[in-house]
Amino acid sequence: MKQKKRIMAWVLVLMIAFTVYQVPDVSEAATKSVAGTWKQDSKGWYYTFKDGSGYAKDEWIRGSYVNKKGYWEKKWDGEWKSNKTGWWFQAGSWYPKNEWIQYNRKYYYFGSDGYLVTNRWIGKYYVDKDGVWTKTRSSEKPIVTPTTKQLRTPTYLAGSAVKTWGALQVKGVDLCSATGTKVQLKGVSTFGIIWDEGKNNINPDAFKTLKSWGVNTIRLAVYTEEWGGYCKNDVERSVLDQTIANGISYATKLGMYVILDWHILNDNNPNTHIAEAKQFFADYSYKYSNYDNVLYEICNEPNQGTTWADVKSYADTIIPIIRENDDDAVILVGTPQWSQRPDEAAKNPVKQKKNVMYVAHFYAATHGSDQRGYITTARNLGAPVFITECSICSADGGGSVNYTSANEWKKYINDNNLSFVEWSLSNKSESSAMIKSDCSKHSGWTDSDLKETGIYFKNWFGGN
Repeated sequence: MKQKKRIMAWVLVLMIAFTVYQVPDVSEAATKSVAGTWKQDSKGWYYTFKDGSGYAKDEWIRGSYVNKKGYWEKKWDGEWKSNKTGWWFQAGSWYPKNEWIQYNRKYYYFGSDGYLVTNRWIGKYYVDKDGVWTKTRSSEKPIVTPTTKQLRTPTYLAGSAVKTWGALQVKGVDLCSATGTKVQLKGVSTFGIIWDEGKNNINPDAFKTLKSWGVNTIRLAVYTEEWGGYCKNDVERSVLDQTIANGISYATKLGMYVILDWHILNDNNPNTHIAEAKQFFADYSYKYSNYDNVLYEICNEPNQGTTWADVKSYADTIIPIIRENDDDAVILVGTPQWSQRPDEAAKNPVKQKKNVMYVAHFYAATHGSDQRGYITTARNLGAPVFITECSICSADGGGSVNYTSANEWKKYINDNNLSFVEWSLSNKSESSAMIKSDCSKHSGWTDSDLKETGIYFKNWFGGN
């Protein structure tokens, strides 16, 4: 009898070890929370937890099913499986659909197709990027109901920035990889996504060209008030949404990060179109909640007397909407005076601070040491800063290039490991445009196709 028990115990150990090997990454971390011991009485095998919380009941412990009475029921032992669509859990021919299961003391939900659900509210309960129930809200209704469909987690190109760094996080004043290593995003902003000077540069080959220069980030400038703006009726909303979807798709396939920029400008105050912004960010944060490479810039350049109090009120409304759908995405908050005053934000930061950065913009022929001082002050106060728009000409996009000031900015940015984005990927007749006005190419640009600004940033991206 004792020999039989020993054999049974070893079979169980081997079975558990095999099952652990089968479990996907989302559940491996959970094994630490199930430390305990398998025991046996006259009714069968049961599992007691080391922390003294009792014994397992109606749940899987590393693939072994413990029934409602608390005993191992082998016929329901299961394993995690996956294909290109996603993960599911299977026991024999059965797999859960529209159902919660408890595995390694964590709760997971599976949709009507049987696949593990991630980054989504299931009524009052939220499952995170690993599919684990992490929080509960008082109402089953979201702050703003998304009108979009959630996309599944994409596959990122081997060796790319996103594959290497993963979902970004903010630690202190630094932007970091998923593992906590400091990173620097180096990007280029599109022109208005629907405007002639830049819309044709939103294509896979254009982004591939930029990547070959050392660019790892694309900023999609979604204007709000101007012609073709998201809050106007000049262009069908569906056309704008498709252009955004295309841009994110192209960048994602290349393993690049994407900043979705709510580009307020002529509307001055982000609260002017707050109703539209609420729906926009509900829709997009839900749609891309399974993506590790999408950042949200919630107001480009508050201006014309818009105060930090105005911006903070707006941000404290929009950030919770994004956070309902995506716990971890980096959120970028514009600051007063055309995003020149991150120091004001640092003195009275937003309520939800996790993975939030404050925006600074500069144009080297206009802005110099004073502007750098505002950024330094903000960082000294503990506020992380991201330069989501910059160039080396005047603030109006024109005038001559100021190389002396540009080099001072480059040194400051590199010394402080600040992330930055150049304005803009267009052939508009202005100094800040990277491409010469008479150039009709929409990818594969060489130095002869680029303006002074384009050449300068191309070299900078490449480490020169």
